[in-house]
Amino acid sequence: MKSIFLFFIFINIPLLAYTPGKWSYKDQFTLSKANNGPSKEIIRNGEGVVIYVAEYSYDENGHLIQETYSDKEGKSDGKTVFRYKEGNIIAEESYGANDTLVEKKEYFYKNKTLNKLITRDGEGKIQIQYHLTADKDGSIISGEGKNSESNDIESFKFIIDPKRPNVHIQTLLDDKKKTLGEIHFKYDSKGNLVEREFFQGDVHRVHKLKYKSDGSLESFTFHVKQGDTWMIEKTHTLVFEDKSKNKVSKKD
Repeated sequence: MKSIFLFFIFINIPLLAYTPGKWSYKDQFTLSKANNGPSKEIIRNGEGVVIYVAEYSYDENGHLIQETYSDKEGKSDGKTVFRYKEGNIIAEESYGANDTLVEKKEYFYKNKTLNKLITRDGEGKIQIQYHLTADKDGSIISGEGKNSESNDIESFKFIIDPKRPNVHIQTLLDDKKKTLGEIHFKYDSKGNLVEREFFQGDVHRVHKLKYKSDGSLESFTFHVKQGDTWMIEKTHTLVFEDKSKNKVSKKD
């Protein structure tokens, strides 16, 4: 069966901040109470050329409330708006460059724990529904999603590698519970996620994260293995307000 969608999880011990369909360090600013997020993110291709820029706005509690995007020419390329209720994210709305709604994600909770997420298209039609399972601490440990059009079902489960306690393994499964792939999350001694390695068939990718001395995320890179050679695909550099060392030059 062809894979229709995959699940990616960001682990922020002890909380597992969960966003089905993608992985993002920004989950900590929507699904938990982290603060001091970046004001800007600059994306460069493998040759070091700026190809995309995102700028971020936060509320007084440190929650991410809006992302705005611009392309390599500096032209507006849409935005994402995040909505909250009683401190919990309840909606994520993505808009195109013409300010038209493209996609909306709705978050649902049970006893203050995220247990369901629904993705709709711009017209409000349900695309995918996710049902999530959490442990007694509220950490997401498994989930299942169904594509409303194809009825394809994929799921995931999460375990700690018994041989490497600093590595968490996410297994991706099809509707017959056959393994589609794995994602290995590796942490350093401080609990920071430093590497995310993805295996699916012949595809082997690595996502590496770099931190500053104060513990904040500085940048991250995406690599893909082609034959015996690792190629860098993208580099994301984060910019923080009032942090002179993170200033971007005019050429950026």
